[in-house]
Amino acid sequence: MPWNLLILPLVAGYYLLTRFYPLKYKQQRLDRQRLIFESILIAVCISVITYLIRIVVGLILPTFCDALHSKLPIKTPYIGTSLAILVLSIAFAEFTNLFLDKEKYVKKAIKSVGNEFELLLKSSFEHRKMLQITLKNEKVYVAWVKELPIPSISNYIRVIPVMSGYRTENREVEYTTHYLSVYADYVKNGETLNISDLNVDLVINNSEIVTLSYFDLKMYKKFNELKKTKTSK
Repeated sequence: MPWNLLILPLVAGYYLLTRFYPLKYKQQRLDRQRLIFESILIAVCISVITYLIRIVVGLILPTFCDALHSKLPIKTPYIGTSLAILVLSIAFAEFTNLFLDKEKYVKKAIKSVGNEFELLLKSSFEHRKMLQITLKNEKVYVAWVKELPIPSISNYIRVIPVMSGYRTENREVEYTTHYLSVYADYVKNGETLNISDLNVDLVINNSEIVTLSYFDLKMYKKFNELKKTKTSK
């Protein structure tokens, strides 16, 4: 195969690496050198597979490959194979993605290459646990994670707020707004069956988050009761 035709398998390898769901979300953590290396590796694999398919087709239909090559405007040897590698790779990635669960592979990528922040978001999302989020401006939110951020791509998280407030001067949290009662009224009145449909999403820039932790409502109430008991004494 002429060296100038190798660019097409390389483009095909890069396309699969950046578009095919099982590969796409993990590679976003790779540095440039690793990305190039893995693109080359995938290009070699799909080139071998395509070349083997070409041999099989040639054995079954001896004149097919030659007839197809004669129809191409460029007569360079193996140009048809190189084009087939690119076209089949794009078609395979896009067609297969239609039947794959994007969220599943985002979760796998976070589990494999995610940092502590992303792993906590993933755990909260999967187990429907509330998180307490403290921002740089001392604003505090208790919320459910609505969707998982794509590793290394999204700089924001999307949440459904449950409570909001602020940290006082002595660093205690004072909650001033409670959203659950409002959500309950919408459900009770039959205006919605799913809180996610209320369009109350809160989008927070990751760089504004100071601390992130689980929030247990029962534990919060017990601490409040203990605080009131100590105060009354």
